[in-house]
Amino acid sequence: MTADKPTPTRTKLSLTDELAVERTRLANERTLLAYIRSSLYFSIAGLTLNSFFQLELGWLLELAFWVVAIGILISGIIRYRRVAKKLNISAFAQKRWHLLMEEEV
Repeated sequence: MTADKPTPTRTKLSLTDELAVERTRLANERTLLAYIRSSLYFSIAGLTLNSFFQLELGWLLELAFWVVAIGILISGIIRYRRVAKKLNISAFAQKRWHLLMEEEV
């Protein structure tokens, strides 16, 4: 005698899980925007200090601020991509986990 094993039903992520993933994605985008804003502030500060104080080596100060601004922008983009990649992997693993751990009917 063999008992027929019922097939598990496929369920989606719960609403709270889906909303948590979406909140994390939005937080990651806000963080990227903060990096971009900081980068713009540093570049504007370099231009302003150079034109306001009229220093002999003001171009060097401006260049230093631009280097910092570009560094902030690049580090923000790298961070955003890393977190987005981890989030996509995590969301996929979470969906897979829910499918594997379904209750049998």
